[in-house]
Amino acid sequence: MADLDHAEIVSYLRQGFEERLLSNLESRKSVIRAFRTMLEENEDSFVAAISEDFCRPKLLTVSMDLALVKKEACLMLTYMDDWLKDEAVPRSFMTIMDTSYIQRQPLGVILIMGAWNYPLFTILIPLLGALAAGNTVLLKPSEHCPTVARLLATLVPNYVDKKICQVLCGGVDVCQKLLASERFDHIMYTGGVVGGRAVYAAAAKFLTPVTLELGGKCPVYVDSNVDLMMAAKRIMMIKTFNCGQTCVAPDYVICHRKVLDEFLKNLGEAIEEFYGEDKRASPDLGRIINETHWKRLTNLLSETKGKTVYGGEAVHDDLYIAPTVVTDVEPDDSLMSEELFGPILPILTVDSPKEAVELINSRAHPLGVYIFTNSNDVFEIFKAETTSGALVQNDCGFQTLSAELPFGGVGQSGFGRYHGKHSVYTFSNPRAVMLKSRSEFINQNVIYPPFNEKKLSWLNWLLSSSDKKSCSIM
Repeated sequence: MADLDHAEIVSYLRQGFEERLLSNLESRKSVIRAFRTMLEENEDSFVAAISEDFCRPKLLTVSMDLALVKKEACLMLTYMDDWLKDEAVPRSFMTIMDTSYIQRQPLGVILIMGAWNYPLFTILIPLLGALAAGNTVLLKPSEHCPTVARLLATLVPNYVDKKICQVLCGGVDVCQKLLASERFDHIMYTGGVVGGRAVYAAAAKFLTPVTLELGGKCPVYVDSNVDLMMAAKRIMMIKTFNCGQTCVAPDYVICHRKVLDEFLKNLGEAIEEFYGEDKRASPDLGRIINETHWKRLTNLLSETKGKTVYGGEAVHDDLYIAPTVVTDVEPDDSLMSEELFGPILPILTVDSPKEAVELINSRAHPLGVYIFTNSNDVFEIFKAETTSGALVQNDCGFQTLSAELPFGGVGQSGFGRYHGKHSVYTFSNPRAVMLKSRSEFINQNVIYPPFNEKKLSWLNWLLSSSDKKSCSIM
């Protein structure tokens, strides 16, 4: 609500949580349905808003920012009863007469800070999980998509009680004031490492748990035994999808030296097949979000010591950068200095999978590692010897389309998980609940003083004994 400051907004949401407006599953489902209806009834408005903020194909907006969110809503409505029911735990010898289970409680007021590259997906997917868990939510859309932010701020009050969900618009200054003065029960941030560090530091003041989705340089290894045309198409599709501005897009390729020439040829053919001779005129190729990012990318490209074999064209007035392939890239090249987040693909070469593993492990853990190989043994090497948020064989980025898989990073690429049930678990407190038996048998014979050797012997046996289904939990 534009006429309220952030303190009043958070106060409304805190009141909504304390009034237990989402105390039962049916009330939560009603709100989730309301958000789904909001997307359905205003699809054209959302497409137009994203197009105004961020020139990109309609298909991309409809698929990633609308259809996937509606699919997530359906998933929540179908399975949230199972995900949120009390989870029984096995008894140990010490608790053989007791009943224990895990209760998933809502946390309270959640702050979700979205990103500009998928301005609805990155804010509404976690929102649905937070609502399913029973929380009230403050949404902070990216300031780089102001039209989308204003549309959300206008529409959300028409569909949802202001004590359940609100939208706060503004830039970095608004975020800084909000984080400095307001306590939340969980914060989720999607964006860059610099912003993630700032959010994490601010959250520490209140000891607020944080989920960070930060991205990073996702590597691709192309083995010598793979279908190179398939690999080229799949890599180039996701690399140019949204003009490369996708956190799980391949950032660089590590190609086996034996197949480098053929692979480069296939990359060029894939680019031509996808976008034609005049790539700038293709309706399927988007643009860079703003001048700042355009200049960053063109500067990196101008500083590379590699060889540009495809693309390289850039038009400032149009924020256009052609799909670009650069070879002879070394690990210390400008294109390897940071996450590219654009349609530029550096190619490094190695002579073995082990060498590729060493190269990957010399850098921060990424969101995804992508392995194109026909060899299970080669794939197992990367599975055993690398660390990342996801590991995918023979494709890139498609792990995000499975709501059953947890999505998130490791270390500098972020921490915490969401999507599907993982969102619900992130935004809930797994409370341990125990119903103690009124029987005094164990207490009288083992627990209560005075102690003696017999009680010590019994206690030692009870605490150390286990069976196939459970261990004692002292």
